[in-house]
Amino acid sequence: MKRFVAMLVGLAVVAGCGGGATAPVNGRVKFKNGSDVTVLAGYSVSFELEGAKSSGIGEIQPDGSFKISTFGADDGALPGKHRVAISPPLSPDPDKPMPKPKVAAKYSGFETSGIVVEIKPGKSNDVVLDVEGP
Repeated sequence: MKRFVAMLVGLAVVAGCGGGATAPVNGRVKFKNGSDVTVLAGYSVSFELEGAKSSGIGEIQPDGSFKISTFGADDGALPGKHRVAISPPLSPDPDKPMPKPKVAAKYSGFETSGIVVEIKPGKSNDVVLDVEGP
């Protein structure tokens, strides 16, 4: 009986960690001037839910596409308005200087990017982020 109660408590704790139902997010990053987006491969797109301590992240692919993951791989984001930030990949060699950024510096912070997207519950959300170069 003790094992059964412990198992139920464990399941309740795990279920509570999910934080809510996510909605799929399929995105694409494009340069406003039509430049080639392959230079953004490996950059991260981060979503931060306004008014909550929840965020999701996705990696930009060579074609500019990304999928957001919040609690699990490609599960999407919680519904609501999200501020968006775009960050360069970490340098493989910390002793070398970071390469020149491929997007404007303002996109590196939620407070400065100026990008807000709304994620709708229960359906796939297609998001296009139009960004400027450095």
